[in-house]
Amino acid sequence: MKLINSILSTKLSWKKTPWYVLLFAVYPTLALLAYNITEVSPSVAVIPLIVSISGAMILLLLSYGLVHNLPRAALVTTILLTLFFLYGHIYSSLKGINISDNYIFRHRTLAPCFLVLAGLGIWWACRKRLNVQKFTPVLNVASILLIFMPTTQIATGLYKQWEAWREAEPMISGSEFDDTVVSVSESPDIYYIILDTYERADKIQELYEYDNSEFINWLEDHGFYVASCSLSNYAQTELSLSSSLNFNYLDALNDALTSGYVDRSPLWPLIKHSAIRQFLEARGYMTIAFATGFNWSEVNDADIYFTPQVGTWELNSFQYMLIQTTAGRILLDAEELNLPNTPDDLTRRRTLYALEKLQAVPSIDSPKFVFAHLLVPHTFVFGPNGEEISIDKNTMTEDIFRQGYIDQIIFINKQIEAVVTTLITNSPTPPIIIIQGDHGTEGSTWANRMSILNAVYLPGHEGMLYSSITPVNTFRIILNAYFGQNLPLLPDVSLHSGYQNPYEYHEIENDCGR
Repeated sequence: MKLINSILSTKLSWKKTPWYVLLFAVYPTLALLAYNITEVSPSVAVIPLIVSISGAMILLLLSYGLVHNLPRAALVTTILLTLFFLYGHIYSSLKGINISDNYIFRHRTLAPCFLVLAGLGIWWACRKRLNVQKFTPVLNVASILLIFMPTTQIATGLYKQWEAWREAEPMISGSEFDDTVVSVSESPDIYYIILDTYERADKIQELYEYDNSEFINWLEDHGFYVASCSLSNYAQTELSLSSSLNFNYLDALNDALTSGYVDRSPLWPLIKHSAIRQFLEARGYMTIAFATGFNWSEVNDADIYFTPQVGTWELNSFQYMLIQTTAGRILLDAEELNLPNTPDDLTRRRTLYALEKLQAVPSIDSPKFVFAHLLVPHTFVFGPNGEEISIDKNTMTEDIFRQGYIDQIIFINKQIEAVVTTLITNSPTPPIIIIQGDHGTEGSTWANRMSILNAVYLPGHEGMLYSSITPVNTFRIILNAYFGQNLPLLPDVSLHSGYQNPYEYHEIENDCGR
């Protein structure tokens, strides 16, 4: 009550009321949201913001009870909040430093240092000779400027997303559909399964010394055509899926997506409301999709959207990532607590859930278009037999990466074999099944980055496929073969680009078999 009276007695002046306490408290959450605005919905920040504001108020109340002076209590609170929110960043920066194979900075050494800093900060702020009131207007202005940056970035990101959706219809409507042709009487279910970063077999052998021929032979024995010289059209998932789902190159879908342009917002409608989805839904298909953890690849307005439930008190990926940047990381890293829902846990849960539900999909009324983007083998969360693993990226070596990638390949191969067997066996009409990598792994040549697994189950139409086919032509062949379309095949071009300049391309020659 005394704290409230003290606040009211300042007449809520920006020069005297320490608003900066609350603004400093919410800044870390807003900054993380701004950085990830293309990956997550703003709603994920609501609970962290409430917790941050509540925590700051409680800390301010406790500080006021100690010093009985609002400006001084606000300064103490801000010092403690700053140290709390900085801890995870400092720890991540120093964690990898080692001398003679001994890692110097661990929680047991860094946390005491921060406690000492906290004590010194409190001592400094509580000195009677310190005129704390002079800090209030300066920190109020500084906190407003600090908040302005992520708030602007968030608003800009959301506006770009809105603008991308507003302009999406003209981008997609350029497809050359023959609307005079009706769908066939027994339309096959279509499964589009993306295995993130799944390389072509010859590249897996070359880069990782792993023979993947057993899986390739299994696919071929079960009726798949495996394109032995396939490349992706683009080197990044967003670009690759935007192109394949709309069976066209990005510059043809939107003439703004060229060198010098860096905004990815126009890609998201191309993935969520793709041309193939529109075509099939217009012909009576339902769309089924799965959660991925990436907002841009989640078709969450599908007729059926599968996502594993997260408990009310369980952490989501954003919350976990935010805690990792704070002193709360000490609790996350405490093995004896075994806190759930690490990012690896969530990836593992979504992957297993999608694999399970895929096998149940044939029992759902047909016809249906099923889109499943699985983050394996890209993320190293499974051992070869499905056991849980966790690899610290800070201590990643070439050998650890090599074994981690092989383990993901072994695991997902077994799972895909089970899924494919179920889909073929339980589908009343032979389905269409596409199993593709979106791109290859990083760290080697651009050509290796573009090589992908590309396996297609196209009963009765296998002769339309060829060894160097790229994803841009996959649905063109399917629409021509099954839906009476007459779409010309496009040149199979492979365009590499970096993350900083996604539309600045370098054409990669297909040297397969040379």
